[in-house]
Amino acid sequence: MSKMPLFFIAVVAVIVVAASFRFVQQRRQNAENDAAPVMERSVLVATKRELPTTDRRTRQRQVTPVEDTMRYEVWFRPQSGGLELKMRVTAEQYHSMSVGDAGTLQYKGTRFVGFIPD
Repeated sequence: MSKMPLFFIAVVAVIVVAASFRFVQQRRQNAENDAAPVMERSVLVATKRELPTTDRRTRQRQVTPVEDTMRYEVWFRPQSGGLELKMRVTAEQYHSMSVGDAGTLQYKGTRFVGFIPD
């Protein structure tokens, strides 16, 4: 009889610890981005992707259509070699770039600042 409440308390405690860890991790990343200097790198636009974002559950999306809220991601390949950088951008910035464009990427930590085409 007393094992069920103990199990429930343990599950709630694990959820609270995991949520707290994620919250602290996000705050730390934002602080690092704010403190980082603006960096510039010569890049090529490697890939673009737009994804629908919604806070609805699967059943709700089946009943009513998804709104026009989208998340835009662009992958940049450094011209000097190295790993591709994935940045989240606004719709206006996303539509102003094309795959294969060369230019200068400006970023601050993991935060996109701008893209200046050559």
